[in-house]
Amino acid sequence: MSDEQCSDADLLAAAAEEVEAGRGPVAVARPGHQPVVLVSAEEWQRLQELESAESAAWWPDAAERAALGEERGSGPDRPGLGEAAYRRRFAHLFHDAGAA
Repeated sequence: MSDEQCSDADLLAAAAEEVEAGRGPVAVARPGHQPVVLVSAEEWQRLQELESAESAAWWPDAAERAALGEERGSGPDRPGLGEAAYRRRFAHLFHDAGAA
């Protein structure tokens, strides 16, 4: 262990190196603040794709939209996916894809 002082920039750089090396995500906590998490750009993209796919998978089908008073053509006219079908279709986006 070294006695030299590390700047915030040095600590952030070290955390970024951990993430880049595949040992992340890394949580960064500051006194009096909520923790933040550093993730790789690839992981961020995967999470964005997962969020997008999840929001689209639960759209109601045409009959449900009609019952809600929505006009035909105001959304996708195909049925939504149940959870099991969703997990099968998007298993490649989950880290534990083998469990899907």
